[in-house]
Amino acid sequence: MIPLFRPSCTDLEIKYVTEVLRSGWWGTGPVTGKLEQHFAELAGARHAVAVSSCTAALQLACQAAGVAGGEVIVPALTFASTALAALHAGAAVRFADIDEDTLCIDWADVTAKITPETRAVIPVWYGGTVTPPGPVPVPVIEDCAHACGTTGAGRHGTVACWSFHAVKNLAAGDGGMITTDDDALAARLRRLRWCGIDRSTWDRETGRGYNWEYDITEPGLKAQMTDITAALALAQLERLGEMNDARRAIAARYLDSLGGLGWLRLPPWRDGSSWHLFTVRVGERDRFIGHMLARGVSAGVHYRPLNTFTVFPPDPLPVTDRVWKTLVTLPLYPGMTEADTARVITAVREFAP
Repeated sequence: MIPLFRPSCTDLEIKYVTEVLRSGWWGTGPVTGKLEQHFAELAGARHAVAVSSCTAALQLACQAAGVAGGEVIVPALTFASTALAALHAGAAVRFADIDEDTLCIDWADVTAKITPETRAVIPVWYGGTVTPPGPVPVPVIEDCAHACGTTGAGRHGTVACWSFHAVKNLAAGDGGMITTDDDALAARLRRLRWCGIDRSTWDRETGRGYNWEYDITEPGLKAQMTDITAALALAQLERLGEMNDARRAIAARYLDSLGGLGWLRLPPWRDGSSWHLFTVRVGERDRFIGHMLARGVSAGVHYRPLNTFTVFPPDPLPVTDRVWKTLVTLPLYPGMTEADTARVITAVREFAP
């Protein structure tokens, strides 16, 4: 079976992780700091704060934005973490519809739904596509889980949150990053990721032996990244350009080989996209997925909208509610061979609508 996603591992990942294992320091330390420095450079931000997941990144960003007691506007076409982060930070969720072409949040709908209770908007750069907002009177927290390496991602909000989950473009098993240009906010986020503690264990350990003195000024999460995860992410960061180039080559081949099928709607080519997902649209979605699976090719759905889950408000969203029933994600990962790609293309073309 050709999977939807598969992480890419080389000797570099093994080398970096082994070095940390042998170092004797497995917690948050110098390797995490090195990853933060290099990721900030990639994102074009002054600061990068490494955390345990993108879910934690979003929750900490919401907490720092002061969303508690208000509303946060998010798209429903996303993984649950985007909205759960707002709930865990003490806010209510309000859903905005999506743009039919990009599948990203519809900024006109966002503007129509902003009220005095709105504390933040969290746009999701679906599949690696960026649709910059117009002027909005509330903080924008960018969900860049799909957009590592996408041109312009992370440059349109107060903070941006990134995912290093095992199937993402930069895969470290899990982990995430928050980027921002705000010095005070970055310092606060560093405290919040470590239970609100104002000095990291590494800082207290180095130089003078272990120092127990620290303060806690507000409650935070235990959401720091370890150097083991950071080592894996650092190797992936060094290879991100080549891995994203491989994704773009596969996406280009799909577009070239699958055009002209009247029953299949392809995504438009987007320069600078990370191409985290290659999502097509098919009228007979479920039968198409069964057809692909029968030919040894995985096919998935990203996503069942959040407004269909009991925990979230059942807001009607005309575009989302209609479009999601046609969405199918095809396999796309850096290690796909030409034979793998050809097999996917053949399976798609053999479908009889």
